[in-house]
Formats: sequence, structure tokens, C-alpha cells
Amino acid sequence: MRFPISIRLLFLALTIHLLAAAANASPTLISIGNFRTPSGIPSPEFKHFIEQKLIAAGLSCSNCTDSSAKSRYNLSGLMVKNEQGTSFSALLTDNFHLEPDVFIKGKQIGGTSSEPAAQKLADSAAGLISNQSVALIEVSGDSRLTPNAVMALAQILPGEKATPQKIVAARIILENCGLFEKARIYLTPGPQGRKVKISVRERDSIIPANMPGPGKALLDNILGPPELPLPVFPSLSDDRFPALCNATCGGYLAYRAENILTKLRNSENRFNVDDVEELVAVATSIRNNISTYDASCRDMCIILVKLCSMLDLKTIRTISAKLQQSLELNNDGPYTLEKKLERIEFLTQAYQAAREAQLILSSRIFHDRIHSPVVPWILYSLGEQSLKSEDITRAAPLLQGAIAVSSLPVSPEMLQTTAEAQYSNLDLEAGSAASTQLRPLLANPDLGDTLREKINSLPQRANLCEAAISITDQDSFALQLEKGDALILLDRPDLAEPLFHKLHGIRPNDARPLTGFARLAFQRTGNLLSARPYLERAERMKNKDRFFYELALAFKLERITAEALPTIRIDGRNSEEASATRFLLPKALEYAAGYKNFNRPQGLLIEAGIVILDEWLSYPTMSAQEAFENMFQRTLKLNAANSGQPEIIAASLYFSTNSTDRDEARSIISRPMSVKTGLKPRFLQLNLLIREMAIAPSAELATALEQAGRSSFSDTGSRDEAVALKADALAIVGLYTNSTATLERAESLYDLAADLNGENKARLLNNLACVNLALGKMENADDLYDEALDSTPQVKEIVAMGKLVSSLTGEDRKLALLEFSQKEIPEQLKRTALELINASNSTSAKVGIHLDTYRKITTGYDNYRGLSLNFEYDSNLWLLPTLINGIPQTR
Repeated sequence: MRFPISIRLLFLALTIHLLAAAANASPTLISIGNFRTPSGIPSPEFKHFIEQKLIAAGLSCSNCTDSSAKSRYNLSGLMVKNEQGTSFSALLTDNFHLEPDVFIKGKQIGGTSSEPAAQKLADSAAGLISNQSVALIEVSGDSRLTPNAVMALAQILPGEKATPQKIVAARIILENCGLFEKARIYLTPGPQGRKVKISVRERDSIIPANMPGPGKALLDNILGPPELPLPVFPSLSDDRFPALCNATCGGYLAYRAENILTKLRNSENRFNVDDVEELVAVATSIRNNISTYDASCRDMCIILVKLCSMLDLKTIRTISAKLQQSLELNNDGPYTLEKKLERIEFLTQAYQAAREAQLILSSRIFHDRIHSPVVPWILYSLGEQSLKSEDITRAAPLLQGAIAVSSLPVSPEMLQTTAEAQYSNLDLEAGSAASTQLRPLLANPDLGDTLREKINSLPQRANLCEAAISITDQDSFALQLEKGDALILLDRPDLAEPLFHKLHGIRPNDARPLTGFARLAFQRTGNLLSARPYLERAERMKNKDRFFYELALAFKLERITAEALPTIRIDGRNSEEASATRFLLPKALEYAAGYKNFNRPQGLLIEAGIVILDEWLSYPTMSAQEAFENMFQRTLKLNAANSGQPEIIAASLYFSTNSTDRDEARSIISRPMSVKTGLKPRFLQLNLLIREMAIAPSAELATALEQAGRSSFSDTGSRDEAVALKADALAIVGLYTNSTATLERAESLYDLAADLNGENKARLLNNLACVNLALGKMENADDLYDEALDSTPQVKEIVAMGKLVSSLTGEDRKLALLEFSQKEIPEQLKRTALELINASNSTSAKVGIHLDTYRKITTGYDNYRGLSLNFEYDSNLWLLPTLINGIPQTR
């Protein structure tokens, strides 16, 4: 009997559609290990009995071999068979790490066969495994969202089957929705079913209001029709990932997907080609097991969306660039030229397939339930991908739509990114609507420094957006140049480049359009070398502006500081590199002279530095110390002629450390500074006063340090740095003056600084412990030293010495310190240990200070801030343990 072609096609479509459901409905796979006797001998009979009973209970069994890697559970343990009967102890393990291990113990009294014992064990295991439905959902944590809202976001409801793919998808949603600092979800088994435990820790969030949406029609146009088939990912050889070949178990694929996502998330150096290949192999298997977006494969679609989002354009470009750099024509190793070229092509194809798949899956999720709590994350993720691929016209509506359709609060970062994207898309109204909702966050003292800085930059972006919109082709040449600058700063090279082409055609001899091309080249590559061709052409033209001199100087300074000087230090000042560097200096001086017309303080400093460098290269007998001394004297003259300039003040402070006249240097760093001086000079002053107190403490320096430490740093963008520095300053003053009130103030600041800082926590805890020692709070100090040791301190010996002082007394302390002083440690620590041994005979408090200093002069350039000179000096103060021993203290 023949069926019409339409009937056969319908049957085929139904078969494909039900593949995922059939996979989900397959019996749970459990692997049985070798149950061993106390002597270590396997008991195949007992294992066979267990397998029979579990199969009879509806489970699918496999042996504990490499082929059982896809098994959800593993059952193994020990069995003892003797005259009294058979006893067993077994461990039921979830190989997908979704449930805790369960220990099962039992005993059969009497009998010659161990089958009854195996029946008991199988019944217990089957009772724990068989019922996979969700019996209860428990939501805990400090979330303002109701448990029902968290459940809806995780897409888990009571009565559903708690499949691995459902739990993994829920984890992905909760971790990426932006509402939680930390989210955990796991299962606990029981005879009534699975209990789903969700634990969340909320982060700052905003309930969006008055945010206009882009309109469903525009989103439909971007996302495309949901009926499109998913693209085919580039193929890999079957032996590359054999366990994934023809894999159909949704739970196993979800487990492999979570593994690779965790690996990539925790990778310090991002991921390489091997990681991309594994991700593509998992994505291919998932893609082959889902057809349309429905209840049977919704969770797998979520997982595949996340996998695809990891392959962004920036990541692919970075990996491809590394491969291209490593290409060697005469490489006979396993990765030949042909192999590397194939891998580069593979990366390109993987990115294209991932981008297309993410778009189609997002369209399916969006059109299935537009108001689902998952949709904002889906749209936002797609918008982020578009931002990374520099497609702002696509990114802005997606980010705007993510905010507009959200029925839940959104993270400030999500709103901030959306605001920036709207301004870049030249949508002033939408950008202002988003930024208005962020401004109240600035009143929060605990707001992160990075987010605070970005929120504060939004008004500038609004002005740039307004300029780009309001300036037309009919406006003057100067105004259109201003529009080009605005478009560069708004990350719109697609609009800026044709504008500069037009302006260059109008005035071919004007340097400013070519400077615009140079800035665009730097924006694309992040490499100043890419701007060089445009700068060389612009140099011969008229109307060179600030942007030209900044870029040209930045290029010359990078060439000198990053390439020439390191080579000269090795080869000497009579080397070819030194001669080549001297050849560069006249042109750099010319640029500095032009730059003074736009930024006089920095231009003067660069000019002075170039002159000193020329002298140092010309006279090999001149030492580096003499060169720095000359630079210090020049900064003093510049400061006298240009008083109140923060850049020159910072340079004077920095080079004061090289002055041979220490009294003059101390006088300079001790001068009171107003808030108008700026943050960098005041931070420098604090660090340098701390340095001087470590070298040659005095009452005058202590007074200056206390005054500087008590000043306000409310204008700082780095609250953690300011609080830590103030604490360091007051701690030294308190120890030097033996003032309880000052030490208590330092203690309070250290407490706050330790909460704010992550990287320097060990140092701050050590210093806090020292302050507690000086205040006589021995138990507190002992606990703090323990915590500092747990925080992996950079100078572990200092903390260890403090721990000896806080935890021991009398002769025990003296013996321990004597033994400590005989170890291979820095001489300063040996002296301090010996001083602490004789502390009972001391008549004054000794301020023990160790500095782990960092100092560097750096130059930087970006299109937003222009050229910058940074004089960096961090004292990184470590207080050494101090015992005041009952000396009267002032308050």
C-alpha cells in the first residue's frame, strides 16, 4: 500500500519534532561500579543482582567504564558476606553535579545468597532516582524579588521534570540576568520527588520607568522570522570529541555545556582554539537535537544561546591574531602552516554560525513569549554581541528593547550600557531617559568606582550626541570638524569617516581631517603605529590642532619610553639605539612646542623631559640620579612660573625623591594643598610623606602627614584608595605621637578600607592588627593576623612576625622572636624582632614601617582623554608590630 507524499512528509516532520521529547523520556542511566569485599576483590554476583533489580525498576544500567561517561548517576561501594549475612555500604553520586552524594547502608541477616541485600540497595537507589519531578521549590537569600518571581525567572515550576538541562538553563538565566551577585541552584532527592533549592544574593537594581521602546516592528526586523532553520556549525573530526559524536542525551549535553561555560568563565587568559572547538562540538550536538522552540527543547535553546554568546567578535579576532602571529613557514610540527590556516578559517565559520544561531534562537524565544522574564536577558545579550561587533544601529534597539519589555528590575550596568548605546545611535531622547534613572545612584556611597565614573560621563555623551545631531552639512567647516570629533567619541566611525573624507575634499591642505583619520585608525586598532601614515601627511599641512599634537607626541613618547629606553639600558648610551633616539628628539621638541598652545603645563613638562633626556644621552658621564635631580630643579622653576598647575605640582612632588637637598624636598611635600590642586598631587603628597616618615620621622613631618590625612577626598573616583591612604597616614601619626584618639580613627578607617579593597586586603588587615596591638587589643590583633595570613599577603614574614607578638607572651614571645630573627629575612625585620624582644625596657613607642613601593612615569593616550602624563608613586605601607607597653597615651 502506498501513502501519498504529503502523508509521508507529515510523518517525517512529526518524527523529527518528537526526537527531543523521546530523548527526555528515556530511562535514567546509572553506571554500576565494582562492589568490592574488604580484601579488595570485586563481587560480580552482587553487582549483577543490583543491575537486574534496577532494570526491573525502570532504570538503564551500564558498567563503570569510559563508555559510561554519559551516565547520570554512579553507584559503587563495599559489600561484606559472611555467616551472619550480607552487609553493604554504597555511595550514590550524581555525575552531573546537580545533587549531593547520598550514602546508603544496609544489612541482610542470614541467607546464602546476597540477592536480598542487592534488592534492598536497588530499592533504596531506585527510590532516590526514579521520581525526577519537582516536588518543592525553595528560594532563599536577600532578594527583593518574591520567590514566585525568582521561580518564573528560572523557568521552573512544581510538577515539572527536574532534568539536567532545565537546571543548567536555570543557572544560566540566574547568573546572567544581572539581578544577582551570586546565584546557586541545586537539587536534593527524595521519594516524593526533587526539591529545587535556589539561593540568591541580590545586587543593586533599578525598576525602569518611562523608557520608550524601539517598537515590536523594529525588533521583528532585527531578529528575523523564528521559522528559519538553525545554521550548521563547522565540522570537526569524530576523534576530536568522541563522547559528543551522535550524542542525543539532553542531560549529558547540558552537563558538557555547563563544563565548558564554567571553564571559559574562570579562565584568566580567556580561551584558545581548543576551547572554541570543544564549545562548537557541544553546540553542534545540541543543535542536532532541537528543531523548534517548544516545551520539549526550550531549556536546550537557552543553553545554546549562552554558548553562542561566548563566541563574540572580539574574542575570535584575538585568537585569530595570535594564530596569525605564530604562523611559521618552516614549521614541521603538528600544527603546520596549513593546519593553522584551517583553524583560522574554522574560527571565522564558528563565529558566523554562532551569531546566526543566536539570532534565530533569540527570535524564537522572543516570539514565543514576548513578556517572558527571560526575554530581557536574551535581547541584552544579543545587544552586547552587536556592540562588540561595532554594529550600533542593531545594538541600540536591542538594548532599548531589553529595558522596555522587562517586568522585573534591571541592573545599573544594563541601564548604563543602554544609555551609552542610545547616545551612540544619536537617539538623545532614549539616552536621556536611561541616564536620568541612573543619577540617583550617585548618592550611594557604596557605588562601585567604575560604574560611578561611567554614570558621571553620561552628560558628556549627551552633549556629544546633541552636537552630532544639531550640526548639519550647511554649517561651517569648524563646526563640521566638531561633529566629526563627537562622532569619534560616540564610537561611530561609520559616520565619522565619510564626514572627514568630505571635509578633506573641501580643504585638501588642512591637517584636521587627516588627524581625524589618524584618530579613527587608532580607535580601530588601539595601536598608535596605525595613525603614523596620516600624521606624516598632516605634518606638512596647516591648521594642526590639539588632536594632532596629542597623537604625534603620544606616538613619539611611546617610541622612546617603550622601545628605545629599555634597549639603551641594556646596550648603553653609545649604542645605535641611543643615536637613533637622539635623532627623534628635535621633532618631539617641535611637537611639544606646538602642544603648549593647547595644554601648556603638559607641554612644558614634556619639553623639559626631552631636554634632560637629550643631555643624558649626550653625556655618558651623567648619572641617572643627576638627570633626575636636574629634572626636579626644572619642575621647581616651572612651578614658580606657573603656580597652581596640578600636572607641574605632581611632577615636582614625584622628582623630589631624587633631590640631594632633603630639607628642600621635605619642605615641598609638607606644604598644605587645597582641593583645587587635584586628586593626583594630593595622593602623591600622602604617599611621599609616608615615605619620609619611614626614612627620617620628625614632628614636623608628622604634623604635615596628619593634616594631609585628615583632608577631604570627596572628589575621588577611587574611594577605596583614598580611605586606605588616610588610614595609613593616621596610623603612622598615631604611633609616632602615641595618640589613642588618632589610632582609633585609623582603626575605623582600616575597617572600612578592608571592606572596600580586594587586592590589598592582606596589607590592610596587617596594618589594622598592628593598630590593635598598639591599642592593647591583643585578641583582636591575633584574629586579624590570622585573617591576613589567610588572604595570601605579599610580605608574609611581616604578618608572621605580628602573629608571634599577638599570640605569645613573656619568655615564649622572646624565644619565638629570637628564632624568627635568625631566619633568612630582610635586615629590617631582624632589627624589629630584636627591638620587640627588648620592648619591656623601651621608653618610647617605635614606629616600624616597611614600604613595598611602586613608582613609574607613564604616558597614555585615548581619544576621550587625549594625552596624559602620570607620575605614579605608591608607598604600599606595611606596619611592623609595635608594643607600647603601658606608656601614657594622649587623646
